[in-house]
Amino acid sequence: MPRRATFIWALALQCSAVIAWAAAPADGIPRMANGKPDLSGHWANPYTPDMAGAGRVLDPVTRNPLQFTRAPLPDAKASSAGSAARTLDLPYTDWGLKQWKSYDPVNDGDYAGSCLPFGMSRNINSPHGVQFVQNPASIAMLFEQNTWFHWVPTAGQKWPVDMPPSWTGVSSGRWDGDTLVVETAGFNGYTRLDTAGHPHSKQLKLTNTFRMVDARTIEHTVTVHDPKAYTRDWMNVRTWKLKPASDVVLEYSCEENNLGNLFSGAIKPWTPPENDDEE
Repeated sequence: MPRRATFIWALALQCSAVIAWAAAPADGIPRMANGKPDLSGHWANPYTPDMAGAGRVLDPVTRNPLQFTRAPLPDAKASSAGSAARTLDLPYTDWGLKQWKSYDPVNDGDYAGSCLPFGMSRNINSPHGVQFVQNPASIAMLFEQNTWFHWVPTAGQKWPVDMPPSWTGVSSGRWDGDTLVVETAGFNGYTRLDTAGHPHSKQLKLTNTFRMVDARTIEHTVTVHDPKAYTRDWMNVRTWKLKPASDVVLEYSCEENNLGNLFSGAIKPWTPPENDDEE
């Protein structure tokens, strides 16, 4: 999946962000005209292929680690992220556990390998960085991952009520003090939360928060609410760092290499699953 620096607009955006950051004190937080923190910049979002890694799953209220048996699941398919066997690592419902144990992207086809959208969760979990472009009414997320973008209104704007379910969902943002809260729903149910294949249903609601700790650091949280897949909500907390000025958003083309592998059969083409996520 090659990546090339061909987007002049990305460089221009980065340069304008650098000017804004340079004008801010080293320990200060840049702000927009309305007084809210200005998150604009090119951020390093930590690669998180497994959201259920040890010590990573927290209670959204207390932020204390949630404890699971992590018992091996001998009847589960082989793991798609590393060699370790799948375990009871999240608070699954019966439906969610079935989806977790049966996930087999190599033999059943992988939507990511077929160059289809990764979805909001997996976009943020990707390792390539995201550019925030912000004004007082909205924030745009420009993911280097396959050159996807996501727009979030932050001033009370309403999406049309008849928006169809989608790969990335529909987001609305609001401010809680100096913390940006982004709530996303309306998913088509085709994606997974991460590379490991942790499931979600069409009922998924993601709540992402972004709080600037200082001029070059964001505390990011993501809370997973999906009563069909999980018996309770759970959270990850991560630290994002501003990328150097020389690191810009690159072109990313999954199709350039993967299409040949799809045609040759090296990658099995993905087709929409036939499952019971219609309720």
